[in-house]
Amino acid sequence: MDKPSNPYATPVAASDQVDASNLQGTYGPFRNNGTLKKILVSLLVIDAMLNIFNTGILNYMDMQQYENTEYLLSEDTSQLDNIIGIGGLAHAGLNIILIIFFCIWINRSCKNAWLLDPPRMSVTPGWSVGYFFIPILLLWKPYTAMKEIRSASYGKDHALKAVLPLWWTFWLMTMLIGNITFRIYMNSDDTESYLMACKLDLVATPLNVVLDYLAIALVTGITLAQQRRLKNWHQ
Repeated sequence: MDKPSNPYATPVAASDQVDASNLQGTYGPFRNNGTLKKILVSLLVIDAMLNIFNTGILNYMDMQQYENTEYLLSEDTSQLDNIIGIGGLAHAGLNIILIIFFCIWINRSCKNAWLLDPPRMSVTPGWSVGYFFIPILLLWKPYTAMKEIRSASYGKDHALKAVLPLWWTFWLMTMLIGNITFRIYMNSDDTESYLMACKLDLVATPLNVVLDYLAIALVTGITLAQQRRLKNWHQ
């Protein structure tokens, strides 16, 4: 038997809070990227340190080494050459891991953006990552995708208004310098060409370090913004 209601009791407003675990978007439920954010931040900090050590310190020492006539006449590799080789392999391995985790984060963040604010979204999770690997399109399409994810995550278009364009500007600059440097290294058949590539690496070192920390700000900002919007979600 139902318990009779008390007509004199103070009315209690029905809660309009939605259970976050029941939310379903175009691409499924909300993905908690908290752990992924911590992994990415750690990888980006390590990448910044390796940039300073490899393309900064070791690269400068290598340039000094090439000014030594005895080294140029010797057919044996020096201890510094071995250290540079090991450091380069370690950095290349880290970059592969970093790219994989960053792509996963972008994909998951895009899916969350579709759940949080679908009207602001047009790019799919697949293309938000895929644009980075398509020539010509990679010059601007990933940026437009990140702008949509940013806007849907914060619920406004002006969040991260300095970080996002700066991150993209530094990404384009380091990509351009990196491509030029790689081509010079591959085609260098004399000391002057090799040293030119080394100098470009030195120029790119502070740019890459700044890029890493801008990426940390971007990943942290969007991840926390999505978590806040989910926590405050109302019907």
